[in-house]
Amino acid sequence: MHKAVFGELAEGAELSYRAHGKKLLVGHKVGNGIRCTCCNTVVSPSRFEAHAGCASRRKPYLQIYTSNMVSLHQLSIDLLKKRSLSTKEHVDLCSLCSNGGDLISCDRDKCTRAFHLKCARLPRIPSGLWYCKYCENETQENKDVDQGRSFLVEHDEGGQCALCGGHDFIKDVFGPRTVMICDQCEKEYHVECLKDHNKQNLEKLPEGKWFCCSDCDHIHNVLVKYVARGEMNLPDSLLSLIEKKPEEKGIESEAGLDIKWRVFNENLVDHNETMSLFSNVDDIFHEQFGPIVNPTTAGDFIEEMLYGKKVKDHDFRGMYCAVLTINQMVVCACLFRVFGQEVAELPLVATRKDYQRKGYFRSLFSCIERMLGCLKVKNFVLPATREAKSLWTTKFGFSRLGREKINNYQKYNNIMAFKGTLFLQKPIPQLQKIQQHSSISRNILSLEAYSCAEMRA
Repeated sequence: MHKAVFGELAEGAELSYRAHGKKLLVGHKVGNGIRCTCCNTVVSPSRFEAHAGCASRRKPYLQIYTSNMVSLHQLSIDLLKKRSLSTKEHVDLCSLCSNGGDLISCDRDKCTRAFHLKCARLPRIPSGLWYCKYCENETQENKDVDQGRSFLVEHDEGGQCALCGGHDFIKDVFGPRTVMICDQCEKEYHVECLKDHNKQNLEKLPEGKWFCCSDCDHIHNVLVKYVARGEMNLPDSLLSLIEKKPEEKGIESEAGLDIKWRVFNENLVDHNETMSLFSNVDDIFHEQFGPIVNPTTAGDFIEEMLYGKKVKDHDFRGMYCAVLTINQMVVCACLFRVFGQEVAELPLVATRKDYQRKGYFRSLFSCIERMLGCLKVKNFVLPATREAKSLWTTKFGFSRLGREKINNYQKYNNIMAFKGTLFLQKPIPQLQKIQQHSSISRNILSLEAYSCAEMRA
């Protein structure tokens, strides 16, 4: 609908590119393009953005406004609402896992979602009308949107070379101003800046994944190995943190407890084997948060992050999920992403209601923290509600992060932030510091031994 919106604008209508509340460039609508005042030529919206000096933002329709201060993106949304579908056409891919196959469709008017039975957590095809969880939760979702709680707060500082700070780039051909994006830390670099700083001398676009340094390459390789390893036992020292109660659901006795933890990434696993796992984690997150609406795509941020999707303005392919299971039942889960050795983020954490405040997530968090400590990752950051702040600060050792530090992180990293939340940070204990305390070192040796063995490998 972005391109279609030009058909709704009058010829010669004034358009302006705005950022940080300032008008950077003015033009006028001509056909399906914009006559730019800086060069008096008709250009596309993306070129108009580049002429405004903001090519790396890649958000032309969000930043180009009419004289009435309405963005082209908002105009396209309004246009879409006016166009009703004459027939209801369902998508041919599952709305959760994005795979095809035998699907069941939502019966709500105008909902085009379809699901595998397993992804929808259905034992069989319903005999009557069936509505997907999005339609069932529509009332609560609308309430959250009205209150502004479900919208992601998008920062506008990214999209610049991590070495020179420049925003300009060349997209069409490979050259000195081509921007390379590291597949681990996700920082951007001009090709010529990499050469000038004696980091890498690239003569052509590399094939496959590209990493800005050996540290990012190493972190990626170790995380891949953790995913491939599958289920892992918890060290005895962490098992002692858990309040084991035989009467809990699905647990007959303490001797029958089979507690495991694992790390996975949608792009690194066989989805046919992990479909049930993904579905369980999806349920836990939605049980606690409900849908978190992406205002740009109208999709659900939870599923976009969990399934490692690349959507407009966001690339979640580097997002990992860690889970703790009891007798193969997922008890708690969290999403995390590692932006190189400087910082890792923990955007979402959830525990089943029956298992909260019993030490399960503390054990899972310790596994992740020690894994990242062996990888020399320095800091953990997370968005926390004001109600949860005391829990994170008193039990997990986090502290409030200052605005300057937040801006510094967000300058180069697309860290998730939600309205109404505070940024918290915790330094991750490094292996050398842990080994200075022999008693602690002995307790966590089993987990550290595997982590460091992976590092050496």
